Amino acid sequence: MAPNVQRNQDFTQFVEAVEPRLMSYLRYTTGSMADAEDLFQETMMRAHRDWQEVVSKDQPQAWVFTIARNLAMNRHKRKGTELRILRSRQDGVAHMPDQPLEGEETRRLVQEALQTLPEDQREAVSLKVWGDMSWLEIGRMLGVSDDTASRLFARGLKAIAPMLKGVSP
Repeated sequence: MAPNVQRNQDFTQFVEAVEPRLMSYLRYTTGSMADAEDLFQETMMRAHRDWQEVVSKDQPQAWVFTIARNLAMNRHKRKGTELRILRSRQDGVAHMPDQPLEGEETRRLVQEALQTLPEDQREAVSLKVWGDMSWLEIGRMLGVSDDTASRLFARGLKAIAPMLKGVSP
């Protein structure tokens, strides 16, 4: 088999393995399926571009999650800047861009609850629940120990639990 064919097959298998976890994480991080899909595509394009480096890492999936997280944070900051500009130009009346939430009340409630958390707790909860990452992986991504990652997760869950009492699991 030619090296390029093998390289593409390996990459395809990698994408298929990481897609469910990464898409779930990005969906809840961004609050939008469209944004999650865009970020997933951009992350996979970077992974493909740097595939030889990615595949040589101890934990290639963790690298991909780090890239996706950084892209999501940059997008969030950019949207915040755009919103501030809109507010300043429209006499203090902000018009939020349409973010389809697929009409699911549960998703909206979870997203609202997550937004009340400090960033480190929100990330720990999102990475654990939707990214299905270990404490060690979360700790590495957040730049903290695995014990601290688990404490951030526990604090985050404790803080949002009262807001989600009426929501089914």
